[in-house]
Amino acid sequence: MIAKLKMQTRSVVCVLSLALGGGCWSKALAQGSGCPAAIGNPAGNYMVPGALGDVIYRDAMALDAYSPAGKPRPAALLIHGSRGDKSTHLTQLFEVLERAGFAWFSINYRNLADVRAAVKYIRCPGRFNITTRLVVFAEDTGSPLAASVAQESAASGVVLFGAQFPGEPPTLRIPALLIHGAADDESPPGPVEALCRRSTSCQFFPVPEGIHNFENWHPDQWQWKEELIAWLRGGERGLWKDITYSRPGGFDLRMDAFIPEGAGPFPAVIIAHGGGWEAGEKVTYISPVLGLLAREGFAWFSIDYRLTPYVRNSEQLEDLRNAIRYVRAHAERFHVDAKHIAILGESASGQMVAQVASEPCAGCEVQAVVSFYGVYDFTNWPQNADTRQTLDRLFGQWDTGVLQRFAPIFHITGALPPLLLIQGTKDELYPGTLAYAERLNKAGARFELILLEGAPHGMENWAGRPEWEVYKPRLMEWLRANLSYPIVVKTH
Repeated sequence: MIAKLKMQTRSVVCVLSLALGGGCWSKALAQGSGCPAAIGNPAGNYMVPGALGDVIYRDAMALDAYSPAGKPRPAALLIHGSRGDKSTHLTQLFEVLERAGFAWFSINYRNLADVRAAVKYIRCPGRFNITTRLVVFAEDTGSPLAASVAQESAASGVVLFGAQFPGEPPTLRIPALLIHGAADDESPPGPVEALCRRSTSCQFFPVPEGIHNFENWHPDQWQWKEELIAWLRGGERGLWKDITYSRPGGFDLRMDAFIPEGAGPFPAVIIAHGGGWEAGEKVTYISPVLGLLAREGFAWFSIDYRLTPYVRNSEQLEDLRNAIRYVRAHAERFHVDAKHIAILGESASGQMVAQVASEPCAGCEVQAVVSFYGVYDFTNWPQNADTRQTLDRLFGQWDTGVLQRFAPIFHITGALPPLLLIQGTKDELYPGTLAYAERLNKAGARFELILLEGAPHGMENWAGRPEWEVYKPRLMEWLRANLSYPIVVKTH
């Protein structure tokens, strides 16, 4: 009798919690009282692996659902506008929401009652692998429905694209992000911006030259994607994947980031991988330093950049500069200190970080540089077919003047930010590092050289060798000293 009473009490609490916009998914599941599983097309929507397509949630109304296994995700409800259906017009959001760590549900509907039913269906305890957090999305004429259902269901927020309201739009009493084309002539941005100003917690993001339908916006107008992900993630810490920091020629260049727990602001390290300027990406070669920096309280940003032979070295350097500019411009978003930033490269990217540091530019200033076994001089390379092919890839038409232009050893001054050089003595680049260090010393530049006796090329080859992994504590000590960041006393 007592056990039965406890079960009934928990059920009442669950109903009340749902009515107030909360949830009790895990408790309901633990008691075996979850809702029946959703049934739909296991082939999904033919756009997103793992999605479930055509789930009937009310009468003949269907939704597509993406709610993968693993840690429960917050949920996004997607409401299309006056044209199309659940598989059109909002499809750009599928990948963006996945990158933000959300489950999503894109619905067909006839009226507000259908949208309410969809919310109830999605939130039914145990049906989907979601948390209690719900954000409602809409475009065009779906906006009034989204505003209504989001507020009456105590959603965590609402996001509107090209919002259209038949009359005076309601004041939004929940967090809102209104993304609107600045050149929208179907729904002029002025009234929507005014709505945002009088709402409780609202951000208005105008897209320069953007027209009404956001699926027609051009790649150079896609900055809304990063703004949306950042808004959804809020103050979330830990690993952020695939942040687009630049779109040269409409091609996304992405970075991964790690944001430590705590108040911040944190010192930051921007990392460029090596790979002979032609290989690698943001998690190759440099992986040994990622966990190291994270555990020691540094924010880090590991970048992709364009590779040869598709671009020249000058464009790679510009990619690195744009990454620095992006981190500095969004320092508040990432809880970093824009005046305490280091850049780190290895091998080919050692040349890149040293070269960028030697050529000051607006918005890409850094306070420290770390180069593992970098390339600092092209003029002393042996003249054979292999090296000429590499130089052709890097510079196109080249002569001695071009090689000197992109060789850090020819651009040393006493005004360089502090440099840390880390080099194995069994690496063919060892002599070049010694020559660079000698020039730095003569110029009165601030630098430190760490030599690892017998170590080969590549920090990934040093893993598991204590005599070579001594670079780790020395790297951390150097970064803290040169970024003016206090030593953290570990208690575990």
